[in-house]
Amino acid sequence: SQFSLNKLEKTETLITTFIEFNQIENDLSSIAEWVFHGGKLLIAIRPDNTASISPLLSAVGIRSVDSGYVISQGVEFISPLLPGAAGQIFGNSFINNSSLPVALDREADIHIISGDEQGIPILWDADYGDGKIVFINTDQFIGKDSRGIISAAYSLLNPVTIYPVINSAVFFIDDFPAPIPEGTDKAIFRQFNRDIKGFFLNIWLPDMQEIQNKFKLKFSVVAIENYTDSVKPPFQFTAGQEDIFQFFGGFILRDGGEIGLHGYNHIPFCMEGDGINQLLEYPSWTSESHMQSSISELNRFILSFFPDVKPQVYVPVSNILCKDAREWLPAVIPDLRVIASVYLPDAEVPAYVQEFEEASDGIIEFPRITSGYMPNDYMKWAAVNELGLHYVFSHFIHPDDVLDSYRNQGSSWTHMRKVLNDFLLWIYSAAPGIRNLTASQGAMAVQRYARVIPNYECDAKECRLSLEGFYDSAWFLLRTQMRPQNVVNGSISRIADDIYLLEAKAENVIIGFGGQP
Repeated sequence: SQFSLNKLEKTETLITTFIEFNQIENDLSSIAEWVFHGGKLLIAIRPDNTASISPLLSAVGIRSVDSGYVISQGVEFISPLLPGAAGQIFGNSFINNSSLPVALDREADIHIISGDEQGIPILWDADYGDGKIVFINTDQFIGKDSRGIISAAYSLLNPVTIYPVINSAVFFIDDFPAPIPEGTDKAIFRQFNRDIKGFFLNIWLPDMQEIQNKFKLKFSVVAIENYTDSVKPPFQFTAGQEDIFQFFGGFILRDGGEIGLHGYNHIPFCMEGDGINQLLEYPSWTSESHMQSSISELNRFILSFFPDVKPQVYVPVSNILCKDAREWLPAVIPDLRVIASVYLPDAEVPAYVQEFEEASDGIIEFPRITSGYMPNDYMKWAAVNELGLHYVFSHFIHPDDVLDSYRNQGSSWTHMRKVLNDFLLWIYSAAPGIRNLTASQGAMAVQRYARVIPNYECDAKECRLSLEGFYDSAWFLLRTQMRPQNVVNGSISRIADDIYLLEAKAENVIIGFGGQP
């Protein structure tokens, strides 16, 4: 047997990621016994409802299970399993749980139930002898958007769990500065009695500054030089709005923000043969050197206004970046350090999907997780999961969403501004101590996160943390029911009932505990 007791003796933690438990039916009794003697088991996806699971039922806190499956909608957090999640309901429109119809023992500690009136137990933990089991009773937490849930479930297995995080909040404004359309927009004119240019200068900008000041944001903006469809040289400035470019860019820099590169125009870097631009009705580039000339022109253009700025951040147009262009970009933009596209794949757009990581060519990949003035329920789900996994908030908006009836869903600017404000209020109350950074500062945080390797030993009195690859500071989330009392070579603050944010200031850190909370 692959899970005989003597094989399991050397194992601390077991995670199941499949549903066909009949494959290990003969091992389940020995797995249960292993847990009883101190093993930790995470069942990361709901298993098939067959007789094969019966040896585990009492161990995982299930008193009884009916036949078949129960279908439910959404999730409701009973505990602060993720930062800011307690009491929140997510996903009634996109999380369709298929769960075992269970009744649980009173001792089971339930963290998530379904978001509908059924209140089906979705995630709980149960002590069994000297060990612990965490049970995920749904098949819905398998995507990249649910990684925070999986990491949180894993963190429940031990009395103390410590893992590295990035700890950064970065707010991007795409297509900014960029030429402002001439003329009027009916809805804007009706509400503010101003043309488009007057609206962005006198209404939108002061409102965004107010939001920036309220939440202490540092705007990371990426510029567009013009909106021509030209994919052949000469690439030159034709928009004739130098004063506006200088004005917007100057305000961003004055307030501690950053100006990066988006595009000479708004055409993704893909060749005709890639077949990508055609899908979104963009013209295709016919020459690699033309793409390179266009981004070099944008770089020159930014420097002509702000000679001290070295653009280090590139955001692909429409978050699309073809493989060949990704390879040559660092050579063409001498100061490039960061590429910021998207974290989550999109079924409709062949986007450049990233992880938070240091790429093999030294570029830091810093994806954006959420977007828009009015993030929907799915984006909030993605955001709360990323707070739990990386302690990161990475968001982008486009100024001209205000003018686009599809993207603004028929809402007024006043309403859009309020929804964005409420979203940021929720994020910043969920994530105390999160650092507002520019994109290039966020990238430096990713580099430190990617390079540090933590080793730790914990007992009831203290945790001793030793860090390989430590540079000048490192951040961690720590989950424990014990109460941290003092930290040597670091500092700690409480985020939620049992979640703490730890800053390590040296490669050896000691966290002392003062008993149960």
